Amino acid sequence: MSLQKTNMGLQQMLNEIVQSSSGTYGVAVKHLDTGEFAGVNQHERFQLASTFKIPILVTLFRDVNSDKLELEDIVTVQEEDIVIGSGVIQHLHPRVQFTIKDLATLMIIVSDNLATDLILKLVGTENVTSYMKELGLSNTFIHFSCRQLLNLSIGLDLNSFLSAEEVRFVKWDFDYESLIFQGDSRNNVSTPVEMAMLVEKIARKEIISEKSCDAMLDILLKQQFNSRLPYLLPSRTKVAHKTGTIGNVINDVGIVYLPEGNGAFSIAVLSKESVSMEEGERTIGRIAKAAYDYFLKR
Repeated sequence: MSLQKTNMGLQQMLNEIVQSSSGTYGVAVKHLDTGEFAGVNQHERFQLASTFKIPILVTLFRDVNSDKLELEDIVTVQEEDIVIGSGVIQHLHPRVQFTIKDLATLMIIVSDNLATDLILKLVGTENVTSYMKELGLSNTFIHFSCRQLLNLSIGLDLNSFLSAEEVRFVKWDFDYESLIFQGDSRNNVSTPVEMAMLVEKIARKEIISEKSCDAMLDILLKQQFNSRLPYLLPSRTKVAHKTGTIGNVINDVGIVYLPEGNGAFSIAVLSKESVSMEEGERTIGRIAKAAYDYFLKR
């Protein structure tokens, strides 16, 4: 991250929230104008779950900017592309067509796993990790597609394929001893401080191009899952973010825009071993609200 200074008042509030919650949380919060920073376990690696779609989005726009891909290119969905978990495309008729831009939008705003894996094929899984390294994210690793991640999480073989009919009867019995739930560099992992750094770079328009950053922010602002970072914030608060969930991993990463010219702050909350979805979401909401209130009152 760029120059930052630890804010002890906010730090204490975050410590208290995390200590009062079950599970393990990693938090990084930074005001983009003042550089004020607070974090908890901010350098620890966590499973990203669907927040890994932000690095994929960034890599896609890098490739579009360098003319390797075009956002208006058409991709045809095949039956063998079906992926379990979140999203809507798996429920549509096979051979439906989308532009790459539409796939990117669905990947973020409804966390569509099928759309994600199609984009990942286009940009190359290994290229996502290498680009993150170029951006200074040395503890960010992407190794698995959504299909692979979900397969391993429930004890299936890495590249098992489930048909549309089989997907309906998937038993979500997670194997918490599997690689998926470890902070291993062979996994899809990052640290709170690096994920906050990535969205900060987008917000500051420091990477790729200003046009690309504007386009990514526009997509992130359309997020449909708003029961975490935005949950306790005033209803008109702009939050450009991406959630992530797999088993007891409950995450959210984004930029929160403050009212009345008070700037914005980056925030990444990653977790593991959450007791319930409700508590995990409530904890993330409390963390975001504490930062929001602090930066408005300082």
